[in-house]
Amino acid sequence: MNRDLKYWKEAATVILAAGTQKQLMSKGATNSQPSKPTISTPTRERNPSPSCLEKAICDFALLLLQRNQGHAFLPNAYVFPGGRISTADFSNEWIQLFHPYCQSPNFKLDTVKQTIRRSPIFATERRKLGSQIPGEVAFRICAIRETFEESGILLVKPNNPDKDLNKQGVIQLAHYDQNKLASWRPLVQENAANFIRLCKELDCLPNIWALKEWSNWLTPTYLGGNRFDTVFFICCLEEIPLTEPDDHEIIFHSWMRPLEVIKGHQSEQLFLPPPQWYEIGRLCRFIHLQDLQQFSQDRSVEGCERWFPIRLLASDGFATLLPGDDLYPEDPDLTGETELNLTTSKSLNQARLEVRRLHRIEFRKPHDGTLYVNIEPQYKHVHSLMMNSHHNSHL
Repeated sequence: MNRDLKYWKEAATVILAAGTQKQLMSKGATNSQPSKPTISTPTRERNPSPSCLEKAICDFALLLLQRNQGHAFLPNAYVFPGGRISTADFSNEWIQLFHPYCQSPNFKLDTVKQTIRRSPIFATERRKLGSQIPGEVAFRICAIRETFEESGILLVKPNNPDKDLNKQGVIQLAHYDQNKLASWRPLVQENAANFIRLCKELDCLPNIWALKEWSNWLTPTYLGGNRFDTVFFICCLEEIPLTEPDDHEIIFHSWMRPLEVIKGHQSEQLFLPPPQWYEIGRLCRFIHLQDLQQFSQDRSVEGCERWFPIRLLASDGFATLLPGDDLYPEDPDLTGETELNLTTSKSLNQARLEVRRLHRIEFRKPHDGTLYVNIEPQYKHVHSLMMNSHHNSHL
């Protein structure tokens, strides 16, 4: 845990994608008896077009959690499970538990090829901060622990040797006594160190190998308040598990297909912060869970860069500029001590037509974001595919 950070805290989140072919889909926070979704099997295409993707019904759903309205950060927003890193996630006690897998440098996780521009959240040498746990491991533990605290879903594996942990495919969760998990959950919520005790008692390990590196977002300075440097992982599950929000930080949950989430945001039935909006838009490009799992596994070794959004104020709204856009500052001040808001007296449309390279989200209303991007995605990733009511996303 990096105590030297002054302007933001470190955090981790996980995008949970679960198959819907075998499982009934959950509807609502308090209903533990899921209701059955209407599922159709789309035809498989190598490079499906946007119109095909919009008509297709994908075979997986995403877990979205609604934050309590009293939450200090993003109240009422729909987010993925996750939260702030704890000193317990970097505890050297994990060394004993992970003993068969503690080979340097990263507990048998696939080595990321990226060296230049590696996100600081991973590049920071944690040994200098007093922990033998690499960042790639600790932030996965954090995301797994927070997922258990917020939703009751336990992303662990039995402590048995496996030949290739990084190629588990779509994950089938291990089953544990629900009453025992229910008794442990408030203890973990009260003290993150109890997650280590839980894993020891169940003789299991946080399944860090099932979480694939996906993206990294740093909260922009223009929002004010708390800021987080958050790493996003993705994990593909065979079926939707029992999900029970904690009714404290999280008041509601829903398993929804990516396009359903986007449409819910556009119709103002729910609110997605821009990082969730962008990442779910990426997932709209996938119809089949197996394809998403294979893509995330193959791509994860490429790494990712930290995205720090910059706001451009225009006469009819504002744009969130992302790395690669011609107007994105070459060396932005991440601290917020220097004013970073760019302004123009022109309209969003006029400002866009004056540049060649685009990577921006334009907003005329809070729920009416439109992505404009014409650059190649870095690190073998895909861009978000936003199919709004005007069909005016440019990819």
